[in-house]
Amino acid sequence: MGWPSLIAALLLVSAGAWFRKPAPIWIGLVLMLPMALYVSGSPAYPFAGIIPVVALVVAAVTCRLPNRWPSLAGVGVYAVSLGGLAYIVVK
Repeated sequence: MGWPSLIAALLLVSAGAWFRKPAPIWIGLVLMLPMALYVSGSPAYPFAGIIPVVALVVAAVTCRLPNRWPSLAGVGVYAVSLGGLAYIVVK
């Protein structure tokens, strides 16, 4: 898996939220789930794995609403958590 799957998940989730399709969001969630399980096993960051999962579930559930901002907010939380993970790895 690794970083290419996380970037592919970010692209899928972004497209799903923008075009209001839940299927790409669920596929992106499945792609990022191994990373979430791996990170949540760390004692230093116990909630770092569950937050993006919950954010993407919220994005998938709210993507059919007339207003797309709740779904895009979930994608934003995932993007910020991905950036935080990249910072932790590089640091």
